[in-house]
Amino acid sequence: MCFGAKFSFENLGGLFTYLTLPTFIFFFSFFFFPFRYNGFAQDISPAQLKKMIEERKEGKTNFILIDVRTKEEFESGYIPGTDLNISHDEIGEKIEKLNIKKDDTIVLYCRSGRRSEIAKQELIKRGYKKVINAGGIKQWVESGFELKK
Repeated sequence: MCFGAKFSFENLGGLFTYLTLPTFIFFFSFFFFPFRYNGFAQDISPAQLKKMIEERKEGKTNFILIDVRTKEEFESGYIPGTDLNISHDEIGEKIEKLNIKKDDTIVLYCRSGRRSEIAKQELIKRGYKKVINAGGIKQWVESGFELKK
């Protein structure tokens, strides 16, 4: 029976001489998988974004809200207060042509949060320091908030 099989980890310098299969699975489940990339990561909730937009209208905060979906998706509806529509695969080149400073706060969203995370990583790679992934427009609508057309 394989369940009780023992594995030898002699190359670990004796740290774990023998490790049973259940322990092996436990180790990788709790210590390896949480550090894997999550393409649907989201830094703020739709309610937090709504509050930020309202506070910006009142002059309490300042940020640039960018929809990183395609032009066609943007034209079907977008979050009120959106400043720009730049596709996630073009954001690196296009944002550097705009007058956006490296320490300006940039908030990104797409349909589900995946493309806005890709765009976030691209902007961070280019030196932008305050980049927030607001997730997807789907979560915005599911939270009961309106879209603008």
